Amino acid sequence: MRAHTLAPASLLVGLALILSGCQSVQGVLDSLGGSDATETADQGENGASDSTDEAASESDADTPLVEETTEDDTAPPTVQAAVPGCSALYSDAQVVAFEEEGRQPEGDISQDGYGYGTTNQDLIALLEGVRNDLRVSCTWYLPPEFSSTTSVAILGTEQMGGVEDILSAASNSQTTLDGGSLWKIESSSSNISGEYTANETHFITPTECPESLAETNCSVWFASTNSSGSSEELTRDAAVVFGALGQ
Repeated sequence: MRAHTLAPASLLVGLALILSGCQSVQGVLDSLGGSDATETADQGENGASDSTDEAASESDADTPLVEETTEDDTAPPTVQAAVPGCSALYSDAQVVAFEEEGRQPEGDISQDGYGYGTTNQDLIALLEGVRNDLRVSCTWYLPPEFSSTTSVAILGTEQMGGVEDILSAASNSQTTLDGGSLWKIESSSSNISGEYTANETHFITPTECPESLAETNCSVWFASTNSSGSSEELTRDAAVVFGALGQ
């Protein structure tokens, strides 16, 4: 009876030892396998992260730098001419008279001491010193050798005093006209050719100063020379069109 009683107990103890051993081995295996899996997963993640970083670096290296540009808002404004162009200097009636006479428009050909509404070299020097946006000279040519030119210039009234002094000395007559002064030179010779003779008429009157001219008081000067016809007619016409002289 004792032997039969111990046998089942022995079996139970053996089974317990076997199960305990299996659990220990499985624990070791699980521990080893889990470590490898974790390391593999970590390596995979690190590998992917490194690849992503390298791709991003290469992408940044390949992307060209783009500099931002801004428009230049500091460019100086365009200065508007304070005098009319040659196409608007005379009245329509005067242009028709030129065309009927056979004259041809030459535009502004002023340069090097000729092509101005005067042949007086002192006056030409003063005209040449006026800014381009404040003066214009328009010539109409009558073949084969005649021509007429009208110049318009705006100056400070104080500077215009020098022009008036020259005109007073060189002119044959001076009269007051509609708040301004009119000078006539009966005959003048060109510096280009002594055979060229013309008559001249100058008119100077106060005018509003253009914004581009840093002056408080200004005057406008009309000067015409004509080798075949009346220079006074041209000076008066240009002054009326400009608004400096009444009809």
